[in-house]
Amino acid sequence: MISIVCPVYCHTDDHKAYLAEALESVSAQTYRETELVIVDDSSPIEILPIVESIDNLPPTRILRNAANLRHAESRNVGIQAANGELIAFLDHDDVWLPEKLERQIRVLNENPDVAMVFCDVEVFGRCVPNFYIDQKTVPERPSLIWLLTRSNCVITASAVLARKQAIFDIGFFNSRYSICDDYDAWVKILARAPIVHLSETLVRYRLHAHNVSYSVDRLKDNRLLTALMLNICRTLPLTDKIRLMPTLARKLAGRVYWTLFGR
Repeated sequence: MISIVCPVYCHTDDHKAYLAEALESVSAQTYRETELVIVDDSSPIEILPIVESIDNLPPTRILRNAANLRHAESRNVGIQAANGELIAFLDHDDVWLPEKLERQIRVLNENPDVAMVFCDVEVFGRCVPNFYIDQKTVPERPSLIWLLTRSNCVITASAVLARKQAIFDIGFFNSRYSICDDYDAWVKILARAPIVHLSETLVRYRLHAHNVSYSVDRLKDNRLLTALMLNICRTLPLTDKIRLMPTLARKLAGRVYWTLFGR
């Protein structure tokens, strides 16, 4: 069974509409052996009427955080409450295409060595030019060094289906990040087991004025990512260490920049 973990922070009328669209995309999934775990991150707007307005949802639970814990810790709450052995993440402002889960679970069933699969996304809404890399260049089985030398936007959380054990093995999402917690998780998972890129656009990723992406503590995230990379670098062969050096140099230069010019 797949447990769909959906962290929600609903505080505008736009968010209400986005959440309804996200839930409608869950109800339209062709793969039906699922449960939906919604983690309400102390939203000021009541989300139960929105959930109850959507027909054909899988068995659904709403867990409410007593305080606003942000997206990383809310995902962790949902993972720990999940009954399925597979976890699919859906941010409450994104949309899945109907065959998303069916196509991805087929990949995991055919590749028992693989810890997670991610698909391509269509970016819509308030889009920043060149926000995403060309997804046609993403290899079918990315190497660890390939992922480490790419930006944190290469794998969107809503595009991922992962084995729950793989997430337990890395100690869940690191909530110290302001936004790069998902990239941190994918790197740690790939350091332990292969991941697969499904070259199909099965997710619509929405950019809008209230995205978490627009309120980033870049200095803190830079420090955490640099520490992660340095720790992994110690285990890499010499050729990969050399390939990682330019990325580490950019991280260190970025730390100087954000220290001098603010966040």
